[in-house]
Amino acid sequence: MRGRLALIPAALMLASSAIAATGSGQDPISVHFQRGSDTVRLTGALRQNVECCAYRFKARAGQVLNWRFNGPAFRAVITYPDGQVDGPGIPNAIPLPQDGAYVLTFSPNLMADGAFGRYRLTLTIPPARRDR
Repeated sequence: MRGRLALIPAALMLASSAIAATGSGQDPISVHFQRGSDTVRLTGALRQNVECCAYRFKARAGQVLNWRFNGPAFRAVITYPDGQVDGPGIPNAIPLPQDGAYVLTFSPNLMADGAFGRYRLTLTIPPARRDR
């Protein structure tokens, strides 16, 4: 009986580690823009040994993502709807070539000083320009 009870905490630890933390790459934070607005402002923190901060948003082909990150030293990566990944080191204005869900992920830049702390993130996705 004692051996079986010892397995329960180990099983619970394995189960809890399999659950993705909100904001991780497996469970990105969904970003929703207010009706009539093309900008959203977010806050968060880059912490040591914590997988964070992934943001999922939907866009249409032809739109452009403009983003600004104010905070600690970071690395940014974008994942496109087809699974293609770009980064680290992405431009602040990114043409979005496909309809669908994108994931923008920020992580501490461990090669730089000041990689941890609070941040402010601004995302702007204006409507796609239409041909006239």
